[in-house]
Amino acid sequence: MAMFLFSISGAHAFKFDFTTVSDVVDDIKKNFGSIDSYQANFSILTEKNGKTTRQTGTIKYKANNRLSIEFSQPYGQKIVSNGKTMWIYIPSMNVVAEQDLDPESGIFTAGTRNGLNWLFSKYHYRFASKEQPEVQNDGTKRYTLILKQKESRSGYRKMKLWANERYFIVRAQGETSTGKKVDITFTDLKTNISMPNGIFKMDIPSQARVIKNPMISEE
Repeated sequence: MAMFLFSISGAHAFKFDFTTVSDVVDDIKKNFGSIDSYQANFSILTEKNGKTTRQTGTIKYKANNRLSIEFSQPYGQKIVSNGKTMWIYIPSMNVVAEQDLDPESGIFTAGTRNGLNWLFSKYHYRFASKEQPEVQNDGTKRYTLILKQKESRSGYRKMKLWANERYFIVRAQGETSTGKKVDITFTDLKTNISMPNGIFKMDIPSQARVIKNPMISEE
C-alpha cells in the first residue's frame, strides 16, 4: 500500500491509504513466489487472419520452474518442463521438440516464477481503469492491468491481465506485432497441492521424432 502522512500547521495529521499498480504487481510476484505448487484448468482462444482456434487442458506448476501442461484439445498434446529442459509433444505430427531453457529470460517459462519476473521487467504497466479492482460482469472483482513492451521486439507488443483479489492472474490477453491475438483464462485454481516430481519429465514415445532447440521466437 502507498501511504502518506502529512500535517497542516502542525495541528492535524491525515492518512491516505490506496493501492497503486506497483503495489498490485509486487503482490502478484510475492504471492506467486510464496506458493510451492498450483494447478488450474485453462482455455486459450487464438485469432489470426480471421481464423479462431481453441485449446483447453490442465496446467500444473511446482517450484523451481517445473511445469506440466496436458491438453484435452488438441487431445494428447503435452508441454513438460523440469526447469532446465522443456519438451513439447505434438501427436498429430509425431514430433517432440526438446528445448534447453534460459533461466534468466523466462521466454519459454511464462507460467513460472522466473517467467513472471521477466514479464514485468520487459513491459510498462498501468491500471486499465481508475476504479480498481474492477467489478466484472459476474459480480467478482479483478485488478486489470495494461502492459506495453518497453522495446519493440517479437512476442506480445501489448497485453491485458486480470488478477483476482488473492493476486492470482486468472486471465490474460495478448497481441503480437503480426496481428495474432491470444486470450487465456484460468479456472478451478488450486495451490500448494502434492505433486510427484515424475510428472515433470517427458516420456518420449519410441517412434516420435525429436527436434532439438527449435524455438527462436517469443510468439
